[in-house]
Amino acid sequence: MEIDPNLIKGLTIAIGAMGPAIGVALIGAAAVSAVGRNPEAQGKVLSTALLMAGLVDAALAFVLLIVFTTA
Repeated sequence: MEIDPNLIKGLTIAIGAMGPAIGVALIGAAAVSAVGRNPEAQGKVLSTALLMAGLVDAALAFVLLIVFTTA
């Protein structure tokens, strides 16, 4: 029995996207909580949260790069 390579690629993308999705959700929840506790720090919290979300999303970019460049 042979497994279709497209199925493997699809599962790799799905599993590889779960981590960044959870990471961005946790970053967003922490940012909202931090701004709720200290509204004056909104600018600094938001900029840090966006930077961290970008770094977390870089992991998804690596997953997509690996999936689409391998045979």
